[in-house]
Amino acid sequence: MNTDCTINGKWTYNRMKVVYMENEFLKIGILVGRGSDIFQFIYKPKGIDLLLRLDKDILNPQEIFSQQRDTKNQFEDYYYGGWQEILPNSPPLNYRGAQLGQHGEVSLIPWDFAILNQSIDEVSLKVWTRPLRYPILIEKTLTLKRGSPSLYIDETLTNESNTEQYLMWGHHIAFGLPFLKDGASIETSATRFMAEEKMPEHRIFKPNIAQDWPMVDTVASGRTDASKIVKASEGKYSDLAYLDDFKNQAYYKLSTNQMSFMISWDKSIFKSLWYWQERYATQDSPWWGKTFAVALEPWTNNWSEYPAKTDLENDWLKLEPGQVLKTSIKTSCNH
Repeated sequence: MNTDCTINGKWTYNRMKVVYMENEFLKIGILVGRGSDIFQFIYKPKGIDLLLRLDKDILNPQEIFSQQRDTKNQFEDYYYGGWQEILPNSPPLNYRGAQLGQHGEVSLIPWDFAILNQSIDEVSLKVWTRPLRYPILIEKTLTLKRGSPSLYIDETLTNESNTEQYLMWGHHIAFGLPFLKDGASIETSATRFMAEEKMPEHRIFKPNIAQDWPMVDTVASGRTDASKIVKASEGKYSDLAYLDDFKNQAYYKLSTNQMSFMISWDKSIFKSLWYWQERYATQDSPWWGKTFAVALEPWTNNWSEYPAKTDLENDWLKLEPGQVLKTSIKTSCNH
């Protein structure tokens, strides 16, 4: 088996630039031409792509236009699964005159890129972009090392304005089939759990009360172990919850009967872990009763439908004029 690290920036998909990074454990596909998405995360010893992939193509937003372009949910129009960088917001809102759609700007625009390292022992890719309506610069470096089943991500966020800025920042990481076909378990350093109130009736967790993780109340007046993801063939429901109050290092480990995926991050920046499930329950748009997805997403704060100015000032990440913020994320796979 070839154990050398490789990186290749000569690929495109639907005329969007793609870069592949690889070592003996991982094959990572980065959609540089659209959001710098990690659209492929293959653990090679098991031949499994962990990430969600819906039964739709990865469309090029520069070529495929929805009938009504001025909607607030273009993110859903183009959503196919994968792992997105989300900035500078989640809920649609008018921020100081800037009209922002669902899940912000950076996931649907092209990023610049440069290959920083291309040796057999280590490969590194730098990607960066600026949103259209928000004065920030996001830079990200992804690194694979020979002999390591880990992906290292170093990020820098710069406020390029002369005024303070509030923003939401998230890593929209969604897992799917066949990875979760037989169920999974979640281990995390989070200790507190709260289900989102504004979810459809086909939910399972009792909403809007803080509970100790992982045994939580259900809407059926029972108790359930929220750390257990049941088989894809069992239980149709949708839900969203937030985990926080991390002890020591913020992390989660998602384990199946074949392998595990682990990710750790800076809890002083990403204070909330969103836990979203869509299990063939939503019959309407955008899921149409055919979607099985589980997402575990580090975010700066919880979601709110209509955030007020006080919500931004109390909960959102604040950047002073010219402030530069650096952080790192590490993932690893094992079996």
